[in-house]
Amino acid sequence: MLGIQLAAAFIVVQIGVLCIRYCNAFAATKDTPSSLLSHPRNDRRQKRGGLNFAGSLPEDKSAWPLFMAKRSTEKLMSKPWLPEQKDEDDIFGVDENRQVLEKKAIQFLASLMEPKLKNVYGNSNEMQDEMSCSSSTFQQEQEQEQEQQPHSVCLPLQMARDRFRDLTCTLQGERNLEELFDTSRRPDVEISDLNVVKASIIALQSLAILGMQVGVKATPQQQERNVSHLISSDDVSTLTMGGIDDEKWNSFDTKYLKHKIDTAAGVQLLAELKRKRSAQSAFDVMVKLGAWTKHEDLALLRSGFPTRFTDQETQSAREAAESDHDPDEILGLRKDLRHLKVYTIDGEYTDEIDDGLSIENVVKSDGSTRKRIWVHIADAERWAPCHSDIFKAAELRVTSLYLPTGSVPMFPSELSCGKMSLRAGQDSHALSMAIELNEDGSIDRSSIFITPSLINVNYRLSYEEVDQMLEMGVGYFEEWELGALLEEANKRRKYRIECGSTEGFVPHPIPQAEVRVMDKGENEVDILLEVESTHNSGLNQSEAVLTTDTFMAETFASPVSPAFLLVTEMMILSGEAMGKLKEIFECSARRVKVKNTNLPILENTLDLPYRTQPKPDFAERYQELNTLNSLKNKGYCHAWYARRFFEPIRMKDEPLPHHGLGIECYVQWSSPIRRLCDLQVHASVKRFLRRHRVNLFMEAGRPIPDSLTAFDLGCDIPRHVTSSKNEEGIYAEYSIERNFDEAAINYKKGSGFINAARMVQKKSKEYWLFEYVRRQVEECDMEIVYETTVLACIDPRRGQYAIYVHKLGLEHSRILIPRRAIILKIIQGTIQ
Repeated sequence: MLGIQLAAAFIVVQIGVLCIRYCNAFAATKDTPSSLLSHPRNDRRQKRGGLNFAGSLPEDKSAWPLFMAKRSTEKLMSKPWLPEQKDEDDIFGVDENRQVLEKKAIQFLASLMEPKLKNVYGNSNEMQDEMSCSSSTFQQEQEQEQEQQPHSVCLPLQMARDRFRDLTCTLQGERNLEELFDTSRRPDVEISDLNVVKASIIALQSLAILGMQVGVKATPQQQERNVSHLISSDDVSTLTMGGIDDEKWNSFDTKYLKHKIDTAAGVQLLAELKRKRSAQSAFDVMVKLGAWTKHEDLALLRSGFPTRFTDQETQSAREAAESDHDPDEILGLRKDLRHLKVYTIDGEYTDEIDDGLSIENVVKSDGSTRKRIWVHIADAERWAPCHSDIFKAAELRVTSLYLPTGSVPMFPSELSCGKMSLRAGQDSHALSMAIELNEDGSIDRSSIFITPSLINVNYRLSYEEVDQMLEMGVGYFEEWELGALLEEANKRRKYRIECGSTEGFVPHPIPQAEVRVMDKGENEVDILLEVESTHNSGLNQSEAVLTTDTFMAETFASPVSPAFLLVTEMMILSGEAMGKLKEIFECSARRVKVKNTNLPILENTLDLPYRTQPKPDFAERYQELNTLNSLKNKGYCHAWYARRFFEPIRMKDEPLPHHGLGIECYVQWSSPIRRLCDLQVHASVKRFLRRHRVNLFMEAGRPIPDSLTAFDLGCDIPRHVTSSKNEEGIYAEYSIERNFDEAAINYKKGSGFINAARMVQKKSKEYWLFEYVRRQVEECDMEIVYETTVLACIDPRRGQYAIYVHKLGLEHSRILIPRRAIILKIIQGTIQ
């Protein structure tokens, strides 16, 4: 095997192969797949090391983590876990009684679980059949059983209802945990105290929290940061476990357990079940109970994201979809744009369609012809205004999650895929923006126009279909609008690159893997892997030609999907145009206010969350810049090294340049169904438009519609004084009753969840990528070879390198050694 040679200041990796031990490659990650952790190899490895739990640390340093974990569980065995109350009448308030209650609860829960666990051992096929049944069928069976059984007998089951929400990824898993408390099937179980039932429910929740810690290797400080988003600073003093009275019990939230990582009851329960007191053991129990699958997304559960909508939230979504209150229609703001041909272009499996595109030729006053681009964004605010219950449900989620196994939406699908979406062949509500470009690709500021609208989507297309239409010429003749949009997109991209965008700075970005998990039924899944470049940059790995021993950038085929480029450029274009609206809008608002000092003109400003990115500071990093320039023909090594120059993106309340995109300012607003911040931008823009229209009504002496509410404007509504009406029907006076508590839109609300969402999506993708590799290794008798680029040397003393595995679209920064090997063929790698 050819090795890695060190020469002067350069590390040159010659052509050869590099072996990585399969299981160690996984051990290098922070969130190891549970299916790998539960492998017998892991159990054997944990038993080695000569542990001495009674005395000092073992000699084998690799056994220290397990030793410390054992020590920590010893402390948890004697730790109280029920809440302490000051009320002497409350049984939880007396320490001795609390200890007795905790012990009774653990014993009671263990007695409920043991038959279930033994049944799994005896008949695994029966459990598989049980878990494969649909949640709706299961729910119907539960409802029938509740009707058949006396109320008193099923009381524990009723108490357990919805107590395990967000502790499993599926409704079926949630119902399986609740079913443990169906004492109507257990005549041998006696219930003398409902407090024991409540405490046992808390213990089972704690067991789930313990099982979620499988694979977590963070320090206590890191773990605290990872869950800090679960509660706000205002909630820290109030979010505590409730007592036994109904009011406190119903307000209890599993977020408390996740935030505190409270696993004491779970550890004590495992001891009662005579099982190993570890996170892996808790995970195994949850799987055997049918609560989790072997591929349960633990990162999602730890994050605190709601895994499903409550019945109340679903009902709110239905009511919102049936609402006929449209303030924009009432004020005459909503324009009929159904004459425009509208295209929606999304992924094949996308259900929430939130953007559409149109283009038309317009004749200017000087007789010239210009193209006017229309960007139509789903008017989600029409169905989820800021004061509504369904908006509050979105606030709890902040963003939709897109995982290999599917999406976790911000709105119930009844609404997000229904009335909110821009569905083909149906009238849809949108917020539409018109934009015209100058010859150099910059925006003609005077052309920007935005309005609530009514559109009708002509074509719902996938990216692949648009690529085919453009390739076959259909996009330039029968559907000439697609070709015209692509022409404007290319003009925009060229303009942005000239302004210093990353597409020009990094011409060959590192392709990333897109992982999708397809359900085959009977608890089996297929893993589909697709490697491609970022949609609007560089050259596409999927078309790569890797037949030569030496890698050169020219061997990569171009271009990127034209459809991706088209859509991405149009969204960036609309984001820049939105950023320019503040100055345009506020100028017109000032004019109305100055002109009508005798009227109660509404204060009207447009506050927007500008996303900015400073320009890289090359002047202070001259040596690093020389290194970057020396890597220009080194493909992915250049892209990897260039990242150190990128400044973080920040949110500001004033328009500042976004140098990464090469534009003057940028505001995200194109995904209101998927991002709370985008929905808030819609609300802010529409508040301005509505207030401005009301001000114009007063300027013209027109009556203010009675059906308009203060919530529609976000402020008190002026009302015309009836006695001031003249013979021509014009009102001269208006009055305002100050009784509405106006609240500014908080764009930073839930920002912690945004960061958590990125981590969940990263961990989920990483898990399924490694699971994909594991399956390949198990299914192949021969060694598996992956062509790999060494991106850089991270630590020469430890021999740590950053690598990129082409077929997997995987970047990895740790290389460890032997047992069964995956062979990584080094095809390029020169880095300083």
